[in-house]
Amino acid sequence: MKGIIFDIQSYSIHDGPGIRTCVFFKGCPLRCAWCHNPESQSKKPEMAYREGKCIRCGRCVEACPRGALEMKDAVVRDPAKCTACGNCAEACLDGAMEMIGYEITAAEVAEIVERDKLFYDDSGGGVTLTGGEPTAQTGFLFELCSELKKRGIHIALETCGYFDKKLVDRLADAVDLFLFDVKHISESRHKEATGAGNRRILENFRALVERAGEDRVVPRIPVIPGFNSDDESVESTAVFLAEKNWRGPVHLLAHHTWARDKYRMLGRDLTRVETRPISTEERDRTFSIFTDKGLTAVWS
Repeated sequence: MKGIIFDIQSYSIHDGPGIRTCVFFKGCPLRCAWCHNPESQSKKPEMAYREGKCIRCGRCVEACPRGALEMKDAVVRDPAKCTACGNCAEACLDGAMEMIGYEITAAEVAEIVERDKLFYDDSGGGVTLTGGEPTAQTGFLFELCSELKKRGIHIALETCGYFDKKLVDRLADAVDLFLFDVKHISESRHKEATGAGNRRILENFRALVERAGEDRVVPRIPVIPGFNSDDESVESTAVFLAEKNWRGPVHLLAHHTWARDKYRMLGRDLTRVETRPISTEERDRTFSIFTDKGLTAVWS
């Protein structure tokens, strides 16, 4: 079985314990307004254009079989005509055109990440499956987990939680650690900002904690100005966890604006992307609200 990923990054120290390799899956059921990896949203490969690297040679325009590219002040792509065939990237001399996403087998991914197994073993690390949303490629995900288990590699899964509840038992058996996003407790606010409600997510969170155990699930809250950084939103999330007598760490993720260039490269609309990073005051206040509820908050 083949899946579609868009990157494999070695030596990560922020996506689970120890030294890790991150495998980035294509495809996500949510469309978060602040998404830091917009290239992960579509399941299909897609083209990116780095204007700053372009030397305006026109080779990509000539290579496109569908006439989707036009040379003006820079290369302009017609998304209605582009099929992401990759011909333009192959013709590009300076790496301005890039194909995002490629097919690969689970065994091939496992062979790549196994090269750093010594680092995982020495540091208590492993592989983190992320994206996108890995559960959107269910068959490939479980096959890859099986390949990693054979090699004795610790598996962490970063998930938005929006998956079929029937997967909970299989996920608990296949994955060692879950990094589970809890973005907002309000159904309406969650749907407005992500395109989907949060009922399924919160139900899956409860079910996964019950099935896998609290020590294998880490709630993560991306703190987004204008969405969930206000006191009421932070308080509701902290209460949700405190009511469950949560004893483990809660990871707070600070919003940044580094992804804006990714949207430009993909030709995506920037109007939904939050332009302001989280302030020091908001960080301190969010931390205090969680700790006042008896929770162990950690900024990641």
